[in-house]
Amino acid sequence: MYKCVIHDSRKHLMEFIENQTEWDGKWDKPVMYYEVIGTCRTMSNRQLRKALNYAMTTWDIEIPVTFKPVWFRGNRTQKPDITIDFKAKDSDQTFKDSPSVLAYAYFPAQGSYSGKVVFNDDYIWDFIGKGMKASEALKKGWITGTNNPDNIIRTYSVVAVLIHELGHSLGLRHDVTGNNDGTDVMDAIYSGKNRLELSTRDIYRIVKKYGNRIYSRWARYARLKKAMKRAKLRL
Repeated sequence: MYKCVIHDSRKHLMEFIENQTEWDGKWDKPVMYYEVIGTCRTMSNRQLRKALNYAMTTWDIEIPVTFKPVWFRGNRTQKPDITIDFKAKDSDQTFKDSPSVLAYAYFPAQGSYSGKVVFNDDYIWDFIGKGMKASEALKKGWITGTNNPDNIIRTYSVVAVLIHELGHSLGLRHDVTGNNDGTDVMDAIYSGKNRLELSTRDIYRIVKKYGNRIYSRWARYARLKKAMKRAKLRL
């Protein structure tokens, strides 16, 4: 089975990106359901659902696929197509072998593996990677010790990584141009400045695979994009 991963540094990158071609598989469903099936030690389930809603909407604004959470009334009997899980390295071989991997996802058309997204729970996750004082992380039990309680330690944006990993779940590899210049959601490296909005190249690639979502008035598309961007800035 093939999966794509996102790393926290370039030197640990596992894939030879320049020789990539686009993944052939895609989902053939007009409506897809998603669910959080794991527990994150640094974020509540409610926060994760909010982050997932932002990430899903980022993609479905562009393509004619509607994403629905299974936790809403009327959807609870639906089997999720996409699942979000959290595992520490002690319970996941990928994270055990490669601790720098932040998350990974499987492509479509891979049977029961399709739609699985797994986050490394050994990292500290928040909405947009704001960072936090070491003393606060120590108090919460998220780190085991610190030489300087006033230091700001790194946290990671669950929204940015969700958007990236959902791109894989929909069938996009990392940037097939090999540029990885930090301008695209589908770049392979987490730089701490990862985008919360799709680039022109990201949109071109996903629309080429699934087609455009058609709006009766395209002004609504612009309003939705603007509203989502403002909402993410408030996180």
